[in-house]
Amino acid sequence: MDKIIKIIEKLAKTARNEVLPQFDVSDEIMSRISLLQREKVGLLPLEVFAGLTALAASIVTFFSIQAWQYIVNPLFQLFAPYQGVALW
Repeated sequence: MDKIIKIIEKLAKTARNEVLPQFDVSDEIMSRISLLQREKVGLLPLEVFAGLTALAASIVTFFSIQAWQYIVNPLFQLFAPYQGVALW
């Protein structure tokens, strides 16, 4: 056990005496941040897609409301069995 403690103390002493390298990365980081801020984000494809999706949704909604009114109308339900028969 004492052997392991002496090895750990030797490693700790060596680590304390080691010189740390000094370097500065702040300039590189700041240049990358400024490049990210300068880029303009093009939203035109997203806007076109959103517009087409809204148009499709409004068309589907219009036809759904028309179909719902057709199904719910009691007169249509009354004459539903006679659709194949000429009434006049």
